[in-house]
Amino acid sequence: MRLLLLLILLTYTVSLGRAEEPSSPLAPAPEPIKAFPGLTPLPPVADRGPLRLAALGDPQDLTEPLLPDGLAPPGQPSQEFSPPAGRKLPPGAKPGPLQQLIFTTTELPRLGDNGLGLTWLETSATIGMPAPTVDSPLLVTPGFGTVFVDEVPGPLDPGLPAQLYDAYIQARWMRKIGQRLGVDLAVAPGWYSDFVNDTSQAFRITGHGFGAWEATEDLRVVAGVIYLDRYDVNLLPAGGLIWTPSEDRRYELIFPRPRAAWRVRETAWASQWAYIAAEFGGSQWAVRRDSGANDVVVYHDYRLIAGWERKPADLGLSWRLEGGYVFGRLVEYYITDTADYHPGDTFMVRAGVWY
Repeated sequence: MRLLLLLILLTYTVSLGRAEEPSSPLAPAPEPIKAFPGLTPLPPVADRGPLRLAALGDPQDLTEPLLPDGLAPPGQPSQEFSPPAGRKLPPGAKPGPLQQLIFTTTELPRLGDNGLGLTWLETSATIGMPAPTVDSPLLVTPGFGTVFVDEVPGPLDPGLPAQLYDAYIQARWMRKIGQRLGVDLAVAPGWYSDFVNDTSQAFRITGHGFGAWEATEDLRVVAGVIYLDRYDVNLLPAGGLIWTPSEDRRYELIFPRPRAAWRVRETAWASQWAYIAAEFGGSQWAVRRDSGANDVVVYHDYRLIAGWERKPADLGLSWRLEGGYVFGRLVEYYITDTADYHPGDTFMVRAGVWY
């Protein structure tokens, strides 16, 4: 059933992306739109992810490098607001309102007698608008995610619903100030629940604020905060350094998702990149327990990841495949008196495609 749903969503995403693709020559396609340079989500959604700290499972999680070279905004307004004649589009921008379509699936299989299996399916679309100009775009991103839960039956069952859901809409504004400073602000109200607990516990407002200073041509300093509106982690400081010593190497020494990437192959059509990274993953949902009581559950873990990514030379589909080790897993309930559950370690497989 999961495989069928995955194929249906993937087919829809690809076909929609092709339908929107203009015929005129365009600027290079961007990486998935992100929260700040080098911050590799999610969400909103685990990963998220899309400053989906790809791991935090929220729309603004830091999952990818944010602004392209020179801190130019990746969004681009509709054609009626196109730049004047002779002026180029911002790096990584697409003409027209549609800037990005993303589909991601993440599998954490259940292993052992105290295992917990989780499968994330996530999709989002980003629309760009001038606010007030093309150089300071407003990016609006609605997104939706489903988590399928595979628990160990019996007394070790942590009591999670069979399915959990994330639904959000993010408004994100970026602006370059002077020649070296860029700012990135976002807010994302969302509904995170099993769709049975319909109380206000399911409503969360997440967001982030970042600044990036271009110290030299190959070094940037990034600092900011991520607001997760979660019981376990409410406010998360984030920042560090992004060092690009050459066109073939990029080191994102950024908390909470450091990453090192190397370009291993390049053709006229696309470049291939290999990378290693670390993540803090998880999310929070409002749920209805078997007893009928409403509760709030938080899941989090830590991940060591290796990945491979294809970046096209022009507009088109990009893809990424990742695998890794998942440890330090924890399930916590915050309303009812329920003991914490520590699932056993597992591995992770994640695949993403975006236009």
